[in-house]
Amino acid sequence: MNGETLLLVVASSAAIASVVGLAAWILLRLVTRAPILVHLVTVAAAAVSAVVGGILVASNAMYLSETDVQLALAIALSSGAVAILVAVLLGGRVARAASVLRSAAADLGAGVPVRTAAETGLAIGEFRTVLDELAASDARLRAARTEIERQEKARQDLVVRITHDLRVPLAGIRAQAEALQDGVAPDPDRFLTRIVGQVDRVDRLVDDLFAVSRLDAGALALRLEPTSLGDLASDVAADVRAVADAAGVTLTVDILRDAVVHVDPLQLGRAIANLVANALQHTPSGGGVRVVVEAGRAQARVAVHDEGPGIPDGDAEQLFAAGWRGTAARSPHAVDITAGAGLGLAIARGIARAHGGDVSAVNAPGGGAVFTLAIPSTGASPTPSVENA
Repeated sequence: MNGETLLLVVASSAAIASVVGLAAWILLRLVTRAPILVHLVTVAAAAVSAVVGGILVASNAMYLSETDVQLALAIALSSGAVAILVAVLLGGRVARAASVLRSAAADLGAGVPVRTAAETGLAIGEFRTVLDELAASDARLRAARTEIERQEKARQDLVVRITHDLRVPLAGIRAQAEALQDGVAPDPDRFLTRIVGQVDRVDRLVDDLFAVSRLDAGALALRLEPTSLGDLASDVAADVRAVADAAGVTLTVDILRDAVVHVDPLQLGRAIANLVANALQHTPSGGGVRVVVEAGRAQARVAVHDEGPGIPDGDAEQLFAAGWRGTAARSPHAVDITAGAGLGLAIARGIARAHGGDVSAVNAPGGGAVFTLAIPSTGASPTPSVENA
């Protein structure tokens, strides 16, 4: 066979393969919605047809005998038939894998748990990866849905509690104001003092609600300035000294290692005050609350130790949810220095996180609980001191 004949054979075979490929492409376009098995068999049949066509062209160009042509054609057709049969068998496996993916996608939309590739026995690598991704997405969606439901329930509970916490002082204010208005108050000055106290309680609650709203929206504006963390903790302790004394609780501030941190002293002081208030509320008369200030190279910490009943199992994280209150927290406290809506710890954590830190809670080995506020440290002083407030 000379070069010109060979070129003609190659060109003719390529032309036949192109025509067959175009016909297969058009067919697949017409049966777009057909099962994947149909697509696989069509591709296999097109490949076999292109090969058979090439063999026929080559046979004619080589001037083979009719017997040789028939033999070559028989070999091509039998091989092609086997190839198509194999394509059907293997295509059925692929089709079953695609059916598993389709079912997984339907389960994802219907809220049914999606099984992983290991659970379904899916063996094809790419399909296994897709199915595992669907299962992982399903797990994330379920976790997000659970968290949304939890937050929605927490919001509803918060609304109920705030409504109650607002109605109580407002009802007292109204009753005492009406008594003053009617001139039936036996001690007007005492009634006025009570009204002022109730107004302060409502004001604290409204202020806490605004704080939670700003923290949730990420809109808390911080005015950072160099501040001694030890001095800030001591100032907070001094502010609640009278309350602690009245409750019979000993309040101690231990400055193991002071730190000068760049913070908003007003906001961070509020966070520390909320932690101290929480400790005082849960510490019985005759007990003690210890505030420990310690700084390292990376973090500065204010740890508030109380002698209360501790944290029930599973409540450590829920403590910081806005409005959440455990069973023990629902009972009246001997010390009442917060608005009572269960927002103090949520505000403390939000302020700490706004400073790039966090607040955590654990049970102390000897009883009680320890709430630790940690923020990035910018400097430390080695001078320790102890202050009893």
